[in-house]
Amino acid sequence: MEHRIEKNDEGVSPVIAVILMVAITVVLAAVLYVWAASFLEQGESAPIATFFVSQDSANIYHVEVIKVSKQEDLLGFSFFLKDGSGSTYVGSDGNGFGEVAMQFQGGEEHGIDMTYSGDDQQLKDRATNVTNDDGTDFPVHFSDNDRDGKLSSGDQFLVYGPDSGPAQDGWKLDIQFDATGDIIGSAKLL
Repeated sequence: MEHRIEKNDEGVSPVIAVILMVAITVVLAAVLYVWAASFLEQGESAPIATFFVSQDSANIYHVEVIKVSKQEDLLGFSFFLKDGSGSTYVGSDGNGFGEVAMQFQGGEEHGIDMTYSGDDQQLKDRATNVTNDDGTDFPVHFSDNDRDGKLSSGDQFLVYGPDSGPAQDGWKLDIQFDATGDIIGSAKLL
């Protein structure tokens, strides 16, 4: 019995080539689709902020905004005073969680709740309470130095320390950009 090997190459090579070209095209199209879709789905990005912290003789921590990558309205931020264990401070009136005394245009200080009109008596009373506060009601005061209603360089937080407020060395002030939920900066108190 004689063994013979017969070769018949007709039709095999073109079929394999077509299958490989179709497979490569499908994979390449999928990669390009995912890559292009990633550009379209980029939502709002949070700014990044840096701070300088100092403490005066009255144990008030001065947290100055040094740089902000992009300016956003102050109402788009939340401010959290956290103790040494990382827990958010909540004062007797609940004023540690996002309740920050803020100074806006016109030189008057206002609470973070900006739902009142400028002529509202409640707002004026609240502004007087904040202005007269020594840190016992509002542990953090904010001053918008350029009066533009945005978080920007030169703005300053006053965090009241052991003499008149709750803050202590090792606590920190976190600033959160509400649109994304990202902490854009954190200032550790000395």
